[in-house]
Amino acid sequence: MTASTLTARSRPEEARTASRIVPVVRLHFARRMNLLLVPLFVVGVTFVVSVVVQLAIQRAGGDAGSLEYVAGARSNPGVAWALAGYLVATGVATVASTFPLAAALGTTRRDFALGTAATQALTALFVTAFLVGLLGLERLTDHWFGGFYVVDVAVLGAGDPLVLGLAAFLGSWLALSIGGVYGASWLRFGPRGPLVISVSVVVVLAVVVLAAVPSFAAVAEAFRPWWLAVAAVALTALSIAGTFAFLRRASVR
Repeated sequence: MTASTLTARSRPEEARTASRIVPVVRLHFARRMNLLLVPLFVVGVTFVVSVVVQLAIQRAGGDAGSLEYVAGARSNPGVAWALAGYLVATGVATVASTFPLAAALGTTRRDFALGTAATQALTALFVTAFLVGLLGLERLTDHWFGGFYVVDVAVLGAGDPLVLGLAAFLGSWLALSIGGVYGASWLRFGPRGPLVISVSVVVVLAVVVLAAVPSFAAVAEAFRPWWLAVAAVALTALSIAGTFAFLRRASVR
């Protein structure tokens, strides 16, 4: 059997897989408010809070043009933390509340896991596009006409749109996929599933920190930002695989 024959046979299978995944994506996006609108609301609330706090600092004597003020304002992680928390919760919902309906409609567990991963990637892409656009407005208006730093912050690349785009996409997809594996573990094991995952993560982090302490200075000196991107990709892939593994034996509630 030639390679061209194998390729020709694989294409219909890929097309069939895609055709089975698309309905899952559509099913998830039936909840457009949760996946698309609420993240914008979260960013909006964080924006207002950040501006109010920085305005209060300015009225207390802070100079918006000073290096100290800019460094402090750029340390604001509000948008990143607020979105991460919401997206994890949304990731839980995309699995825990949708899987029973999808299974009742005849969707296989594999197709549901792949469709959920695709939905999470599309949601992360939407969030990324919005944040990059918001950064453009922030820079264009000289930080909202008053030296207010909301998206142009250190944790999101300090104004670099490429870094922001990569951080927002990988971070959003990771948060959603982590929520997804928590939701799948709850379907499989009930409350024990998320509890065991949480305890295991804490134990692993504690072991890693304790092992790294003697050489912490060397690790910090050798650290490169791309390590975070690699870690995010690896954890996202692990979470997607974990979601599928849990769903294989999960009961339809």
